[in-house]
Amino acid sequence: MKKFLFLASVLLASGVVSGARNLSSEALGTVKYAVQYKWGAINATVATASISLEKGERDDQAVYHSKALIQTTPIFKLFVGSDYVAETYLAQSNLAPVYFINPFTKNGFEGKFQYEYNADTQKIESTTVKGPQDVVKETFPLNGRTMDLLSLLHFIRFRDFSASDKPLHMHILMGGKSFAATLSLVKQDSEKFPGRDADHLLLKMTERGLMENGSGNEIDIWRSRGKDRRILGLEAPLSAGFMSVTISE
Repeated sequence: MKKFLFLASVLLASGVVSGARNLSSEALGTVKYAVQYKWGAINATVATASISLEKGERDDQAVYHSKALIQTTPIFKLFVGSDYVAETYLAQSNLAPVYFINPFTKNGFEGKFQYEYNADTQKIESTTVKGPQDVVKETFPLNGRTMDLLSLLHFIRFRDFSASDKPLHMHILMGGKSFAATLSLVKQDSEKFPGRDADHLLLKMTERGLMENGSGNEIDIWRSRGKDRRILGLEAPLSAGFMSVTISE
């Protein structure tokens, strides 16, 4: 009971629980995005992405199941590596992450990055497998502000922000490691996406960037203020060029 109360208080303080108990039907389903890359004379769609969110069950627990798939063209593999597939499970009661897996293939070996969010131990149990003899286990604090990228995306979608909020200090789990970041509300924006009222947020990564090559330290994010709370778009300057992501379907 003490562990449950501790976890609940952490989640409430971080804003995970707020407004997340009953997601509207408009918030579920699959959204497809186009990834645009600009650099000098280059202005091309270099990747497609799809992100789903549906109700489900895992280990007898009611969850939301989300899957992300990013398929890249050769020009963009420097920034994002190979095609990216990831799945995350979030508790329906409060949207707290439960489990994440990102399988990948490297040099013919099937590897993975995996995070178990263990409420009993109040730890995130990380397992990185890069080869038969290359298995690394690590733990990170289960504090409501440390999470994988896909869980973070839904955290950004559904957390309530106000103009008076200070930047939220977080840690993002990527590649089996934890990187410091801040998340803040910039302003309400009704001009960026005509006909859509949006919140403009800023994610700053202070140790490395979002991309495979470490660039993309500052990501501007727009989310719908409607019931769907869709991620409408992202923008990020890279070490060479500029990336933007917008809904295609």
